Amino acid sequence: IQNEVHLAQEYFNDNYSKEINIDEYAASHGMSISWFIRSFRQITGITPLQYILTQRIINAQILLESTDYSINEISNLVGYDNQLYFSRLFSKQKGMSPREYRKIVKS
Repeated sequence: IQNEVHLAQEYFNDNYSKEINIDEYAASHGMSISWFIRSFRQITGITPLQYILTQRIINAQILLESTDYSINEISNLVGYDNQLYFSRLFSKQKGMSPREYRKIVKS
């Protein structure tokens, strides 16, 4: 189980900026969806979807801190087509908007 989860984490880390379908991932690796999600959560403490979201937010933070890309560009770079949706997810995770986050870390 740990090896399967580790491989999934590597895949998610390498592909977080693309659309990832967890059902397809599990099926392509010969696992049932429920078994995969349960096993992933058992080992990591979070679901695959939460893991991918976390990777995207962490990478968005790095881009907000280290680049002058627009929020829309960062949204696209971390895998979200919709800037509003990205901003909402970011705010929910970090307690502030991407714009506010950038302002705080840049000052």
